Amino acid sequence: MKIAVIYNLESQAVINHFGKPCREKYSMQTINDIISSLEEGGHQVFAFEGDKHIIEKLEEFMMPETSEQISGMVFNLCYGIQGKCRYMHIPGILEMMGIPYLGSAPDTHGLAINKIVTKIIIEKKGLPTPKYTVMESSDSDMRADMQYPLIIKPKDETSSLGLRKVFNETELRKGVKAIFNEFSTQTLVEEYIDGREINVGLLGNNPVVALPPVELIFKEGPRIYTYEDKNKISGRKIEKICPALLSKDDTGRIQ
Repeated sequence: MKIAVIYNLESQAVINHFGKPCREKYSMQTINDIISSLEEGGHQVFAFEGDKHIIEKLEEFMMPETSEQISGMVFNLCYGIQGKCRYMHIPGILEMMGIPYLGSAPDTHGLAINKIVTKIIIEKKGLPTPKYTVMESSDSDMRADMQYPLIIKPKDETSSLGLRKVFNETELRKGVKAIFNEFSTQTLVEEYIDGREINVGLLGNNPVVALPPVELIFKEGPRIYTYEDKNKISGRKIEKICPALLSKDDTGRIQ
């Protein structure tokens, strides 16, 4: 099968620079590992950046022999180049072009990137989630029934950008002000949950397959997974254990 691997690293090939530039990206090592695995599986792989040239590159690589034939698929590793809705750009273009792809659809990205909407959906589904509130600015009123420490983050950013743990009202309001100054958005404020950090990846659509749980082990510093940790620039080592050391019942509940 023809598989296009689309990513974002250095390209700024856009018509205009408009909106917030994207900070998130996969490393070239990760991209090359995926390309190698796909090629070892017998696939024909073409890798390129997800910029304004994407349509012509895909059209050249995946031109179908007949109108009924699916010519290939995309392994999407692209966070986008710029703008608040950057995660939605590549999936939207691929749907318009009629090309199957790996990863979330535009509407899923649109819902998930808004953490307040996500919290509302989780609550409506009856799933446990930390107590929360939303602060428009550092002068906003605060819920009286929330206990410190708190986790604060921009309502519509990703990869733990702007995430911080605060222990009192002074730190809270200072943090909310910093988030507004940097991201120009509301702040989601949640009670901090002290416990183990478990991640479960999901594969497929219908049915969804839950992958084995991965536990993050924090050997030093705060027990929160920061942007610096995710990009390996924090200076601390975080161990990942897969599968996590859980009972069969706990594994099933988490999955």
